[in-house]
Amino acid sequence: MTMDLMDLTYHATGGVAPRMDKFVTAAMMPLMVFFGGVYRFYANEIRGKTLKNSEVEMGNIDCPQVLVGGLSYIVSCVIFATVVTNIIDPITQEQCPPSATPNVDGKCPITDINKKNDANAVFILTMVWIGYPIVSVASRLLLPAYGFPKTAYVSVFKDISYAVLDVVSKGGLALYVSYRTTWL
Repeated sequence: MTMDLMDLTYHATGGVAPRMDKFVTAAMMPLMVFFGGVYRFYANEIRGKTLKNSEVEMGNIDCPQVLVGGLSYIVSCVIFATVVTNIIDPITQEQCPPSATPNVDGKCPITDINKKNDANAVFILTMVWIGYPIVSVASRLLLPAYGFPKTAYVSVFKDISYAVLDVVSKGGLALYVSYRTTWL
């Protein structure tokens, strides 16, 4: 998906090269997922561990859990921000391709309607991605200090939210690319 969005950005801007190569940017995504997984699974979203013979989490959080989990989450978010910026920066900054002559302010706004559609699709689909860390933070804030029933509701919230984000981002890209073939 990262490579597809970068290709659409390249097309929308008329050939502006991003700061980082699309293959490097795409290779960063598994790292982002890895560090997010460390936060989610190793650090248990920095919540207490269930005590033996109990369904109640008593807030028994240990130092490595907080340090490794917190640092992993931050690293994951930094990688995510880098990828998103690399994808949308040529569009939002109205950068000029090598063959174009910039206007007075040194920018090259996108004027072709098909290229505008590509730029809008890239922007919208990339902004939908921001929902993933928002859901992660929201679900962490919604987690109770203890008690299983509320934790189950938070799990349902996360499942529904991530499902909607997956459908909109991945399905949205697939639909857009399918629709896009009608005018190319």
